[in-house]
Amino acid sequence: MLYFKLAGADIKLANETHSHQGFKFYTFSNLVLMNRKPSKSGLCFERAFFILSSPDDRFIKSFAEGLLQQPEFYLDGPRGRAGFAIERIEILKELSFGDECWFKTLSPIYVKTIRKENESLREIDLYPTEPKFYENLHRNLVERFSEFYGKAPADHFDVVETADIKPKRIKIAESYRRCSLMSLRLQASPELLKFAYEAGLGEKNAMGFGCVEVVPGRGADRTGYRTADEPR
Repeated sequence: MLYFKLAGADIKLANETHSHQGFKFYTFSNLVLMNRKPSKSGLCFERAFFILSSPDDRFIKSFAEGLLQQPEFYLDGPRGRAGFAIERIEILKELSFGDECWFKTLSPIYVKTIRKENESLREIDLYPTEPKFYENLHRNLVERFSEFYGKAPADHFDVVETADIKPKRIKIAESYRRCSLMSLRLQASPELLKFAYEAGLGEKNAMGFGCVEVVPGRGADRTGYRTADEPR
């Protein structure tokens, strides 16, 4: 759906983004359901919203234009296809960051590593209980920042505190990936914190992993900012 809407406004950008073999510099949240009803067979709701985030202004502008041109989209569920329409789009104001911030995930953070098992290399998904999780989280953020801006950031990064960790298993293609919803307090350079907020934390951001919001009153100027718990 995302690429289809993006192509509706800027086909060149959509093709460039889709075919790019390196990092993709956007992320999006889970659907936030505003009036969810109990259901054993799937999601039951009438209104919801999601947040799309990127440090690339052209990407955000083109995606919003694509949604306005064709506001209808569909979700497939166990009982068939459900149609929806975009009622409203809001552009959130930029935040100003210091050197510390509390983030809360709006979609799970995914981090992996490579380990040798039985004389062969194997991908291992990491949870926040492992120190390697934070090492790879840091390295991935710096590498993505460097590729996007063409320069290295002021590299100061430390996860000071974590809270509300909820392990998740998400199906991608035919396999499941381990990931985590959580809150975390980061101390880092303002440019790294801003990039984490705009481009997401961890890996597979373009598949909707690692989207975060700032916990209100904890580390950013939130003028004009709306949290994911507030209606839009």
